[in-house]
Amino acid sequence: MERDWTRLGAALKASREARGLSQVAVGEAIGVKRGSLRNIENGDISKITPTVLAYARLVGWSEGSVSTVLSGGQPAVAPTDDSGARDAAAAEAIASAPEELPLRIQAALREGPLIDTAVISLPGDDDEGPDGQMVVIIKGRQNATPEQLKRALLRWEEAETKLRRTEDDTATDQD
Repeated sequence: MERDWTRLGAALKASREARGLSQVAVGEAIGVKRGSLRNIENGDISKITPTVLAYARLVGWSEGSVSTVLSGGQPAVAPTDDSGARDAAAAEAIASAPEELPLRIQAALREGPLIDTAVISLPGDDDEGPDGQMVVIIKGRQNATPEQLKRALLRWEEAETKLRRTEDDTATDQD
């Protein structure tokens, strides 16, 4: 049976739009340029790549759905975990970085795939709570392999644990 790449692209696009995601947001979330997504959505591909699989996961398809759609079936919905949609929404916000940020920060926010985000309270000196918040955006290296992204995530998780421990220690000291 011949694989229908145009059908696959249309189904991915429909799932993306149903989730309210832009191509920019999906591209940021999975670490590819908008042109690559356009090629996928137009059916201008000829094999199942890690990018196609990442796109399918992001729009909520379960494992094996890409092959099923290529063969004429319908995608199955993966068990609910909105982290993909959350990541895409964060990527969308990052892609349209506020103009008040310095240009080098705006540029850095547009490079590489989004790995994670965090908001960490800055300790205050009084009983009124934190003096502010630190917004952390973790981006992977452009064209990073899945293994490199996994290592970057593990390094971030270690750093985040230390930052949050400091945040928790300060909160305890103030109590």
